[in-house]
Amino acid sequence: DKQRNNTILKVEFHSQFGQSYSDECSEYSFQFDGQECSQPAPIVTSIYKRTSNSNYWGVAPPGEVGGLCNATSRGPLQSGPLSISVHIRNTCPGGSAHTGKGNGWNGKVTSYILVEEYCS
Repeated sequence: DKQRNNTILKVEFHSQFGQSYSDECSEYSFQFDGQECSQPAPIVTSIYKRTSNSNYWGVAPPGEVGGLCNATSRGPLQSGPLSISVHIRNTCPGGSAHTGKGNGWNGKVTSYILVEEYCS
């Protein structure tokens, strides 16, 4: 639960980001109650993989996506229960439409979301 109305949330998603096809682009973004952050900005990262082998599943770099949020298009994030999720889009502008995205690695990597609340 968010504790106060006048605070900002710092969020981070830690994992390994896998892609299964060549020339593929993935976009990872945070959503708050189903909406992307609008203030100070959307929390988004893109990963692009290019190989000469179309069946190559060898790129699963560790990484994180994170940022600060205090409002969505619906308005400021209020105190109380808040659903926070990471969405993986199948394509980015200029990317292929393959669906081989993933995170973690063969059950051996722990993926997690870290949420901290700060006074603004």
